[in-house]
Amino acid sequence: MTTSLKVSFIWTRTFFQLFDNSCIQNSPYDFFVKPSAYKDKIKSLYTDESSLTLPWKLTGKNNLTNWFWKYYLNDIDPLSAPHETIANRCYPLYVPVRKSLTKQITVNWPSSGGSQNRGSFEGFFYRHGVAVVCTFSVHGCTSLKDAVEQGMSLRHDPLFSIPSTTSNVALTTVGDFCRNLLSEEIKVVTDWFDEEPFSLVTVVEGELNQEAQQGDSIQRALEALACWDKTWEKRELPVLSDHTISMKNNHAADIMYGHAKSRVLWIPRLFTPVKNYALFWYSRNLLMATMQVKSFRDFLVRAADADCIKPGTRLGGYARQIGEIIRNMEKGLKTYRTLSAYRQIQDDKKLQAVLSAIS
Repeated sequence: MTTSLKVSFIWTRTFFQLFDNSCIQNSPYDFFVKPSAYKDKIKSLYTDESSLTLPWKLTGKNNLTNWFWKYYLNDIDPLSAPHETIANRCYPLYVPVRKSLTKQITVNWPSSGGSQNRGSFEGFFYRHGVAVVCTFSVHGCTSLKDAVEQGMSLRHDPLFSIPSTTSNVALTTVGDFCRNLLSEEIKVVTDWFDEEPFSLVTVVEGELNQEAQQGDSIQRALEALACWDKTWEKRELPVLSDHTISMKNNHAADIMYGHAKSRVLWIPRLFTPVKNYALFWYSRNLLMATMQVKSFRDFLVRAADADCIKPGTRLGGYARQIGEIIRNMEKGLKTYRTLSAYRQIQDDKKLQAVLSAIS
């Protein structure tokens, strides 16, 4: 049986200009500032044909996979509820707007990659920053080892063509390119950004009924896809249970493996064409949850580092509201519930320090 992967990387960029009057007036994204303007924008995106879309408005079957946003919006389905209801619910939860960047980037797949391989590049706008999500569907790998090598190639090798360059570039440059595009569009001057992305990998096809064991080839593959170490075959493996995150209704062989900035899903009972659609759904939901936490986290930590969170200021009030949302995601209250988000928040000492200071 061949092996297939879905691999995503999330980058963020944080800025504070949309809290400053002079910058707000010059930005085409000033609708983030006023509740009425933001709500009007959300409602308009249900019918407008523009470059911006709602974060759950994808194409084809993917429209059925956005359960994250339903539960994040307190169990209101954004695909069927009245637009006014959705707009009113989106504002206090700081739902971003989305833009596809896929047409501006070409993936030069490794020669051994399957013809069904696909790549997508998405941008998400917030008042406090932007997020970039790069996702790759890798098909037709001859083995789990081959799948890891394909993933490593996507992460490290110069496989991408972008405008204004004459030679291929690596994924890190693509992440920078996408963030620059979004920042220029929102007219941002100064910002803070991360060098390393948060990654999410889902094995969507592979050998059935194989359970990961300490030190075996499956754990080695999971560790490689969590750490992106080029020397993964020689890497000393940690204790498997130390990097295992619980999942709801998981079976014996199911595992979510992770480090501070990575998650890998191994659920072999769904490795069939009839069932693996559920893995695509789960992967997308987890991706959106991870992005939302990461974007909010980076804003809070960078605002605290810049000493911008002060009582009585726009930034201070916004930060406290963001803090409440993150605490709800940490506890699984009126939102999409996953222990992955809990660990992402709970294990982050810098974030916890900021949350304690502003609560």
